[in-house]
Amino acid sequence: MSDQERQIQALHGQIEDLKEEMYQMKLDISTLEKEKGKPVLTPALVGQIGGFVLGGLAIIGIFWM
Repeated sequence: MSDQERQIQALHGQIEDLKEEMYQMKLDISTLEKEKGKPVLTPALVGQIGGFVLGGLAIIGIFWM
């Protein structure tokens, strides 16, 4: 086998590797696009929820007595 044929085979192997990487990247992109619309719990949001819960407990406590 000549040197050029070996280089061509090596390039074909690299092309196949790149195709597999592109396929994986497309899957990752589609997954990220699906999750983009979902809300994320940030510390500020968790604090607000905790504040509402404590406020509700305080109001219940006032009228409980």
